[in-house]
Amino acid sequence: MEPVVVVRYSEIGLKGKNRGYFEKKLIDNIRKIARPPEISKRYGRIIIRLKNMSFLEIKERLKYVFGIQNFSYAYAVSHDIDEIKEAVKKLLSLNIKGKKTFKVQTKRSFKEFPMTSNELSAYIGAYVLEEFDNLNVDVHNPDITVGIEIKEKEAFIFVGKERLYGGLPVGVSGKAILLLSGGIDSPVAGWYMLKRGLKLETLSFLSPPFTSEKSVKKILDLADVLSKYTPDTLRTHIVPFTEVQQYIKSNVPDRYSLIIQRRSMIRIANKLSKKRKASAIITGENIAQVASQTLSNLRTIEDVSDIPILRPLIGFEKLDIIEKAKEIETYGISILPYIDSCVAFAPKNPATKSSIGELKEIEQKLDKLFELEEKVFNKMESYTLGRES
Repeated sequence: MEPVVVVRYSEIGLKGKNRGYFEKKLIDNIRKIARPPEISKRYGRIIIRLKNMSFLEIKERLKYVFGIQNFSYAYAVSHDIDEIKEAVKKLLSLNIKGKKTFKVQTKRSFKEFPMTSNELSAYIGAYVLEEFDNLNVDVHNPDITVGIEIKEKEAFIFVGKERLYGGLPVGVSGKAILLLSGGIDSPVAGWYMLKRGLKLETLSFLSPPFTSEKSVKKILDLADVLSKYTPDTLRTHIVPFTEVQQYIKSNVPDRYSLIIQRRSMIRIANKLSKKRKASAIITGENIAQVASQTLSNLRTIEDVSDIPILRPLIGFEKLDIIEKAKEIETYGISILPYIDSCVAFAPKNPATKSSIGELKEIEQKLDKLFELEEKVFNKMESYTLGRES
């Protein structure tokens, strides 16, 4: 009887000829993030042999691996019926507290096993009733389900399944640049794009001396949380944006200053994307949440980008974003009172409507804008975060 973890995936199983690539990437990511003693793909499952590692330790690590639908603590046993019974009894003894009903569900892919799936389920069910007086059968809505999978060379016995986030393994969908502010939304946006298999680098804009070293630490702490979901390191870039903002503040009508700032940020993000071979930009923008995020202004801002801008939170309720931020443990960092560049130079009455033509006309009169964007880009500081740093 060997303790193992049976790992299952759903969306990857729907892939066609490239399914093997996704499976290999998921196994590689589990190796790097969860660091199991032994892992292999067998019988359409990923099997982790625990050896001397505790289940609680591997369970805590697996929650950071995207691509896993659910997993079970299990025993790998031989086809011997007495060994199967022993594993069932041991697992139920560990999980029976507060449970009143059960069912047994068997999948027999190895057809040479002497019992059918239904026969084995009935046999083990009768055994459980004998061993546990407080349990009754309920095949429709049981408190606990005993799972038995009969494979060619061994059987896996487990109780229940622990659900994870699903999604795709990080790295299978390419690379994108996340515009990471110190707010609540952008870390959550990055989390959702990691879940869709994107590898991330982050880009932040600060305004020294109006923003302090505490703002830098805040950005790095947020990026560090996201790095836990990546199999490798996460590169974080911080641009000192003050000169650009001061120039815009002095030369642009106040109501348009924030939109021009955002267009500058997107141009700089495009520079970084080209340098770092990223194919998209991610933002935490949410339709009509603030003045710069009206449909009109979003269109005006994205006009300067040569690559797609992904907005995973565009239709979310703010409360849903907050709940997710709390769940992934970025909320407590995001609400720290250390401002980012947008707050430092926010206009009093920002425009809620703008046109591309009007903004281009304003920028044509800003002789030094593009030069300053290049200057601050060259002053960018980069950090490496994550498990290999």
